[in-house]
Amino acid sequence: MKFVFVILMSVISLAGVCEELKVSDAWSRATIPGRMGAVYATIENMSDKPVRIKSIKTTSAKMAQIHESYLDDGVMRMRHMKKFTISAGEVRKLEPGGLHIMLMRMPTPLKEGATFEVHFTIDQGKDIIFPVVVGSMGQMLKPSE
Repeated sequence: MKFVFVILMSVISLAGVCEELKVSDAWSRATIPGRMGAVYATIENMSDKPVRIKSIKTTSAKMAQIHESYLDDGVMRMRHMKKFTISAGEVRKLEPGGLHIMLMRMPTPLKEGATFEVHFTIDQGKDIIFPVVVGSMGQMLKPSE
């Protein structure tokens, strides 16, 4: 039984980490039915080469993409970033009003206090799975755990 516990704890502690990328502080806001959601996090490239995120998947949405918010003639807009690369040694923050993972066509709303997983596939063919904690609607900072 101890052996199983040790293995389980090792897997849990490595969530969101591979040799190339480390994903931490992932969070989202509660949503209402029919609305989109967003995921915010810190992504760190721990390698000496650029790393590109090829795909993003989650069971919380049928479609997930990196989006960038920007100001256009006094109006906030968003655009899909078709290529999202993190330079060697770079730390990228996904945060409200900036870069974020847009969750679209969500089958059910995100509920405050829940958690879900996001799955990145990077161009080296590796997968990174990390947990996301859901805070309250309108929250601007990561919820305290």
